[in-house]
Amino acid sequence: MEEIQEGVLRKFQAYKGRIFIGKEQIKGRNSAERLPIDEFVSGTHILHDLIRGFYKPAGKPYLLSYQATESEDNYGEQIVWKEKGESFTRINMHPPRGEKDNRKISDIKAARYNLEHKIPIGIMHKIKKSQNKILGLGLIVAEGKDGVFTVVPYEFQSDKEDKVLLLEKILANENIDTDVVREVVLRKGHGDFKRRLLLRSQECELCGLKDTQFLIASHIKPWKDSSHNERLDINNGLLLCPNHDKLFDAGYITFSIDGNIIISPKLMEETKNKMLSKENISISHNRNAENYLKWHRENCYKK
Repeated sequence: MEEIQEGVLRKFQAYKGRIFIGKEQIKGRNSAERLPIDEFVSGTHILHDLIRGFYKPAGKPYLLSYQATESEDNYGEQIVWKEKGESFTRINMHPPRGEKDNRKISDIKAARYNLEHKIPIGIMHKIKKSQNKILGLGLIVAEGKDGVFTVVPYEFQSDKEDKVLLLEKILANENIDTDVVREVVLRKGHGDFKRRLLLRSQECELCGLKDTQFLIASHIKPWKDSSHNERLDINNGLLLCPNHDKLFDAGYITFSIDGNIIISPKLMEETKNKMLSKENISISHNRNAENYLKWHRENCYKK
């Protein structure tokens, strides 16, 4: 699952029960001002486009969210309520049916993609015009002969619950690959680390690249050499583009106590000219990062 997609879905889960009036909290002010980065999502985003029931992000194969209605002008009562207006037992998700709807084929294909890959979707209930309530997450579990998809409630487990389940499997002596366990834990921790770095800045520290999907949360003192607290400390992090992350990680560049770049004499001149546009680059000075930068100069930098 993509990082921004997962962040949006976790936001749906966290916002369950909230009522939004108007569009601004759902899709931003306009196409140029989407919802900003927040504690859940590492890039600008929207929860739903509010144009139709199905929301399939442009260029993506999946549905991200669904706006359920109970209007006779649309599909009638779609929601089987567990607690009226609060939680659902099932949603009968009707696909687009307009004769001139040229997006309905791609929407249906996307719903089938979610069904096949067991990808949850965010669920909103349109109470009335300009008023939507977040119902959390749903999982598409079936497609009927009439083309109607069945959606049931879904929730992400917390990191704590994930770890408990993993420990239970290990204690039960199940056949579990400990390398896979390690990778899962690492991915979760590193994803949170990047999200927190993005709250501080949304561009490469060196070149200013602003496309967050390509930015890398680079540890100054590498993960393998850091304590648990150091791994999660954003003062031990730099947000870098792939080129500069590679140079930094390999020790071909480092930074002085004042944040000024130091270029290794072992970096080939041609590589330096192509990957570093200038030699007087500096990063924002952060006193809390000084010990990490000192460690990198002494242990990673190629002198």
